[in-house]
Amino acid sequence: MPIARSLSRRGFLGGTGSVALAATGLGSLTACAGTGGGGAASASSDKLSMFTYFDDDNAKLLNSALSDFKKKEGITVKQTTLPGSGAALFTDKLRTQLLGSTPPDAFMLWGGQIAAPFVESGQLVALDDYYTKYKWADELNPSALGDMTFDGKKYGVPAQVANVGAWYRTDLFEKAGAEVPKTYAEMEKACAALKASGVVPLATAGVYGWDVMRLFEYLLETTAGPDLHDKLLLGEASWKNSAVYDAFGLFKKWVDKKWVPDGFLGIKPDDADNYLLKGTGAFLITGQWEEVAINASGKDKSLFDVFVLPTDQSKLRMSGWTEGFFIAEASPNKDNTAKLYDFLLTPGAQRTFASFRTPVNGITADAKTFPLNTKWLEYGKKYEHYTIQDQAFPKDVADSYFEIQSDIAQGKASAREAGARMQDAVSTWKKGGS
Repeated sequence: MPIARSLSRRGFLGGTGSVALAATGLGSLTACAGTGGGGAASASSDKLSMFTYFDDDNAKLLNSALSDFKKKEGITVKQTTLPGSGAALFTDKLRTQLLGSTPPDAFMLWGGQIAAPFVESGQLVALDDYYTKYKWADELNPSALGDMTFDGKKYGVPAQVANVGAWYRTDLFEKAGAEVPKTYAEMEKACAALKASGVVPLATAGVYGWDVMRLFEYLLETTAGPDLHDKLLLGEASWKNSAVYDAFGLFKKWVDKKWVPDGFLGIKPDDADNYLLKGTGAFLITGQWEEVAINASGKDKSLFDVFVLPTDQSKLRMSGWTEGFFIAEASPNKDNTAKLYDFLLTPGAQRTFASFRTPVNGITADAKTFPLNTKWLEYGKKYEHYTIQDQAFPKDVADSYFEIQSDIAQGKASAREAGARMQDAVSTWKKGGS
């Protein structure tokens, strides 16, 4: 799964976007109002079916763009959504639909290892000819494009991009005398100062595993560097090495120094996020959607700012992921589905449904509503991203990591034991056992 970079845009004006587009829906299984059911591939070329995991608000935004597409092209797109399903449930439902007699023409899916099994099973169309026809590569964020590329072929069109970094309280840093860190040593110094001032430095959560995982993968990027980190995520390098041991050791240090909340393993991500808003936690490792919560809180926006986590590497990168649009190999309407995707990359459609998570180069956020995302979009153009760990790995490997992470935090495993257990999980995956 190659990870590439930087290009240009064919002519983006400013994007205002909607507040609602912050999330992709990770909750309960419900039907989205107004989107209908089924997800069947239409036998008519002027009708397309689309399957997504958007919540109600985001589904309505996409439906607005789909309505504009119908006005322009005369093609109706019926969106069916499974909101709150997350990667595991959604992919199971998608797999069932793709194996059925009426698969969806179009659908959304996370890139990286979540999409990989669908590529390997031959259920997705390679889109290289459409990329050439519509010149999509000239306008897309190259990291996002890399997340849609498998064995040198492009199977998806980036729909939304997310990058995570530090979203912090300026007042708490100032009170503690902590500087925004430019090196990893300065990061530890800032955490020590913040803890001494009476606040939790990093507000993070252990329930579900993925929130505090963002700390470990940052530490691994710092100790391993980009090349080794990527090889570890691809299973091309052994986890039984000193860089991995060092990263697990630093993770335990953050726990022991109480730079994360007491009892964080029992804290849910939403509760950890509230530390930042309440002023009891100094920073989060999170992404663009956080500004929606900040705006909804009604707090003074000057109390918040962002920075890219320092790694001491010559190539500074952020953790991130891409969600893309794909075409079913069984769809009878491939050309019109590609025409739909070309429309969804236009400025008007991007402003309607993608906003500050756009994968298209050149967009600017509404600086008044989203001043931090205006800055974050520039970071996204400047810095590459490595694939966030729980999407780089298949679910079984990610689950193994979450268990190891918990054991490290509780002192039940040493750094070397953790590295060996991770290698066992990765080896099983690479041998086809997961």
